[in-house]
Amino acid sequence: MRNRPSILTPLLLLLIMGLPAGIIFAAAQEAPNSYRGQEAAPSVYIGDIQGSVGENMSDPQTFKSPMQDQRVRISGVVTNRIMITTDSRVVNAFFLQELPSESDGDPLTSDGILAIIGASSSLDGHPLAVGDLITLEGEVDEFYDNTRLIDLALVSVDGRIEDLDSVMPPIEINPTGSFEEVSRMYERLEGMRVYVPTDTLVVAPTHIFTSTNDTETYVIRDDHPVASRETVYARRVFRDPHVLDDGLPGENPYRISVEANILKANAGDYEVNLPPYQTYDVFKTPLTGNLVYAYGRYTLHIEALPEVETTVPPDENLPPTAIERDQAFSVAIYNVQNLYDFYNDPFDFRDTPGDTRLNYVPYSLEDYQTHINKIALSIVDELHAPDIIAFQEIEDQDVCHEGGQLYGTCSESTDNLDGQPDVLQDVAAAVAIISDGDIIYVAATDRDSADDRGIAQGYLYRTDRVELVPATPEHPLLGARPDDPASAIYAFNQEVSNPKALNQRFGPGTPTFSRAPVVALFRIHREAVGSQDYVEVYVSNNHFKSDPTAFIQLRRAQSLYNLDLVDSVLATQPEAHFLVLGDLNSFPESEELSVLEPTLESLWDEIPAVSRYTYIYAGQTQTLDYIYATPSLMQSLLSVEVAHINADYPFQYGTDATTPYRAADHDPVIANFAFPQN
Repeated sequence: MRNRPSILTPLLLLLIMGLPAGIIFAAAQEAPNSYRGQEAAPSVYIGDIQGSVGENMSDPQTFKSPMQDQRVRISGVVTNRIMITTDSRVVNAFFLQELPSESDGDPLTSDGILAIIGASSSLDGHPLAVGDLITLEGEVDEFYDNTRLIDLALVSVDGRIEDLDSVMPPIEINPTGSFEEVSRMYERLEGMRVYVPTDTLVVAPTHIFTSTNDTETYVIRDDHPVASRETVYARRVFRDPHVLDDGLPGENPYRISVEANILKANAGDYEVNLPPYQTYDVFKTPLTGNLVYAYGRYTLHIEALPEVETTVPPDENLPPTAIERDQAFSVAIYNVQNLYDFYNDPFDFRDTPGDTRLNYVPYSLEDYQTHINKIALSIVDELHAPDIIAFQEIEDQDVCHEGGQLYGTCSESTDNLDGQPDVLQDVAAAVAIISDGDIIYVAATDRDSADDRGIAQGYLYRTDRVELVPATPEHPLLGARPDDPASAIYAFNQEVSNPKALNQRFGPGTPTFSRAPVVALFRIHREAVGSQDYVEVYVSNNHFKSDPTAFIQLRRAQSLYNLDLVDSVLATQPEAHFLVLGDLNSFPESEELSVLEPTLESLWDEIPAVSRYTYIYAGQTQTLDYIYATPSLMQSLLSVEVAHINADYPFQYGTDATTPYRAADHDPVIANFAFPQN
């Protein structure tokens, strides 16, 4: 550790050499009571605390301070205040950065640091303001790899800087190179005031972390090659593998995370968040703020909102087109993001209105009705009312009443009135209202597919020309399955039912599916139910285990089980039309999906590249939702389309019941097939 010179020494030098414009030095104020009487900690550079980030450092994100747990004294300028959540509480903090003339002069170390105050917005009675020159003591702490100071004591207030930009302008950040190279650059700037130049491009809409009430968006610089692509809709960060990825391996480190916690501190209000930005917006003014490492990434917390220019509507990126219904039929998939109703289900946990701890229930009945209406609008206006819609993340609830209290519209003391999920019945009712009664759907599922929190898959199908084929005991899937080895554990495997949930063991005590696939056999008529001109299509509706970067072998087993279901039908009906689809929570060309081929063919490659995505996570455009088809059905494929009405739109749009935008976090996918000539 190097002993840092007293702040008086460089100040005297500055007085001799001439002060930079904008600095006002004051006689050091008397140390506050909280500091008097303490033994002085050693004076150090902030760079000593942050440590040197060398060119050979392979994992800068987890680099810890060489002075961890030591008490130190530092001097610097307050560059911004910030409000954050830590240990489930809101705390006040600020950034302290050394003047360039007083830093260690080492480009491999950061000259800034985050200092945690606590519940108070002042430090030892001094109301901190941006530009204050102070000396303080504190303990060096690592909080999930974020270097910071805690247990602060104000030593003195040494002056102030009126014009921060002229005295110590922010440092421009330009994340280029490999993930490791970008991480080293960021680690050398952690805690410092930085900026991104004007014309940054938004590549992910405003997202809210509901557990902390923090918001985030992602941008890329306008001089990155991706931002200057000829097609506007291609100007986004595609995750590997994708034909429109930047061509470099890794996690696309050129994307920049932007959050608003400095804005919260400026307003003194933790409810302040980023406005509703959408993908393809352009920020016409620079983004300036401080760099923080938290939640496994470096984030720029901005000090002022930028001017925004909206360019193109995301939903006009190759939107679905209506089919000629006498020539074709359509099947869609739609993850509707925790579609719970506003009634308590006493048979499931995490489903009690008013209990927000582990709860997925809407905050109000109005919120639930908004969710329902937005889904219905997206079905009618954006998907053009497909013949069959396979849903994921629907609540399986069909509750009547418990203990005399009415929870739904039922009247019997049971949790199963008609066996169908209330939420899909509500969607069907909303569609009927929006379409003036022209489009009527019926809900269908097997509630045995639900997981412990009551989330399941289910279907809506149009009653004008779609029907469920009656199940028979001898049917290889929908029948009794007397030879099914898993039936001793999963008795529902032997039920004669259409639709039908099926499951097996992955390992001792572990099911292959927490949400069992729901298999259904539909008869789709060219004209009307009852006609002799129809096709029959099997559908296996899935919601695989989440986190595409983990649980790979479990999802591989889920794919293989679906193959077993397909093979059990193809063994006697080699030309059967079979779709395996849903939220498969896997990336394209992954190990867990590759086993589905060649028995099944993926429709993913049939989507035009610029539209080939359904989800955005941490600024990366990706696909989690898939449709696989048997070769006999692929011969009839006309098109595969994605309705980009959710992933590119900000969370704030989810409260507007008059539009389909942000009805969920996944974009729905629709496949159109031609009826056979005969």
